[in-house]
Amino acid sequence: MFLPLSTYHPDNQPLGQFKNFPIYLVTVLVAVHVVSMLSGVVIGRQPYVEMLQFAPNTFSPFAQPWRWVTYAFVQVPTVWFLIEMYLLYSFGRQIEGDFGRRVFLRIYAALIILPPLLATVAFLAGVGSSQVFAGSNLSTFCLFMGICLVNPGAPLFGIHWLPLKLVGPLLLGISVLSYLADRDGVGLIVLLSCVLLLYKMLRAYGLPARFGDVKEAFRDALPARKAKPVPTTSHGKTSDGKTSDGKIYPKSAAKPKEASKYYEPKIKPKPDLAPERKAVEEIDGLLDKIARLGLDSLTAEEKAALQRASSKLKDGVD
Repeated sequence: MFLPLSTYHPDNQPLGQFKNFPIYLVTVLVAVHVVSMLSGVVIGRQPYVEMLQFAPNTFSPFAQPWRWVTYAFVQVPTVWFLIEMYLLYSFGRQIEGDFGRRVFLRIYAALIILPPLLATVAFLAGVGSSQVFAGSNLSTFCLFMGICLVNPGAPLFGIHWLPLKLVGPLLLGISVLSYLADRDGVGLIVLLSCVLLLYKMLRAYGLPARFGDVKEAFRDALPARKAKPVPTTSHGKTSDGKTSDGKIYPKSAAKPKEASKYYEPKIKPKPDLAPERKAVEEIDGLLDKIARLGLDSLTAEEKAALQRASSKLKDGVD
């Protein structure tokens, strides 16, 4: 079970207050996005975007290193901007409250740095088209996926029939299909890499393992691997001196009796109880036949004999 930080842990307490309103790290982050949006209004949308966006094909990625971070703060005054800031605050506040501000800062920084890093590697390798990054859509979506991993059973916005464990994979699947439809392989790799990085970081900071049921389903669906037979000699011993049952016996000791290939009796009657011994031996013989040839191999007489022997054994136990 995931145990978040204590309510009284200093790392998830507010940085301060402003008119009785608690100021958390995510509050400061939202404020930076708002200031950046207002700066774009003052400067003008076109020069503002061109100055902060990240696009490795239009400049040297290492000559203007600020773009590796500033692209995430490119914002324009739209209704979606207000919605995104609300989602950023909600998702970020929950992760900061559960893991602490230091962990949240590391996660958010990693989600910002990884996309341009992968895009630059793809650009230098000549793979796909150059990616243009502007805005915080990807990082906010990844924070939402983090909430789905932390509280998979929680309802989305209080809607009980929409748990996050259903909504998260659904939105991720739609995003993957969108990249596939656009033939944007680099963008798809960036998205999946960010989600995987987020999961690995949350696991490193205390999140329990997820997807156990999925792994088990795949394991059950795949054919079972057959164990390689150990070569034996004519005396039933392997090359390391062991017998076929895996045990080592002295040379002077007698060779152990080979166990039954199909069925080994589980019921061992006492030697002094002859009726039970006879019933058990009769059951063992029929069970051995069932193990080798199946239940349908028994004749009507043998099925009746099995029933009688079982009844005798039950009567003897009682």
